[in-house]
Amino acid sequence: MQPTIFNVGPFIVSTMWIFVIAAIFVFTRLLAKSIQKRREDFKLLYENSSFIIICFILGARVVHVIANTSYYFYEINLKSILGVLAFWDKGFSFWGGILFALIALRHITKKHGESFKKWMDYIIGPFLYSMPIIYIGKFFDGMGYGSKTDLPIGIAFENLDIAIISPVHPVQIYGALLFCISIFATKIYFERKKEDLGIQGFKATFIIMLISISIFIENLFRGDPALTLFNLRIHLYLSFIAAVASCIYLRQLKKHSNGNQ
Repeated sequence: MQPTIFNVGPFIVSTMWIFVIAAIFVFTRLLAKSIQKRREDFKLLYENSSFIIICFILGARVVHVIANTSYYFYEINLKSILGVLAFWDKGFSFWGGILFALIALRHITKKHGESFKKWMDYIIGPFLYSMPIIYIGKFFDGMGYGSKTDLPIGIAFENLDIAIISPVHPVQIYGALLFCISIFATKIYFERKKEDLGIQGFKATFIIMLISISIFIENLFRGDPALTLFNLRIHLYLSFIAAVASCIYLRQLKKHSNGNQ
């Protein structure tokens, strides 16, 4: 584990941010190729990219603070309020940022009379390819660590932010592998079912289903602090609901498509 590449005085280069930048680069390159391949205009996203990025950062911070209110508001004073604005503490909820970014995209597409499902189909593939990079970055940083394990694959992280000293499940590696499996599953499915690519929203929903299943499995082995309900992580409930909802919506899309033929 190497959370910091180097630091010069107060200036710190985090390994996690390097991997995030690499993931963003992969995402944008693949997205641009996807749009050009379909001869679509990249102008919609290009002109609104700043707005989407701001929504992502804001959402990631807001959701993280809400999920960790006891940490940020252990007492109500100016110091705790200013602590919410301390973005450099790496307190961000990735999925919270994704949620806000999607809401922003929905607003943009509606405003310009574009199909939200069409743009989701364009975006979701590049997003899926960038996720293993994010998870490898989380591994080096020690973020989202796993629960205790006696298995030989257990890893002991040397990080003050990790509350567990004994070996833990390398869930970040599990996550990266699960997303790689999702990439191959998507590729194989749409090679065999090419006609489903013509259904707007089908590809996006299919990948969201796979992502939800991956997150559910990953959270079975997580050991970092999180909101719980009946002693189960909230992420387990949310990912399960998302997976089931995606399956139902896939059937509706397929049924609607067959009904129009």
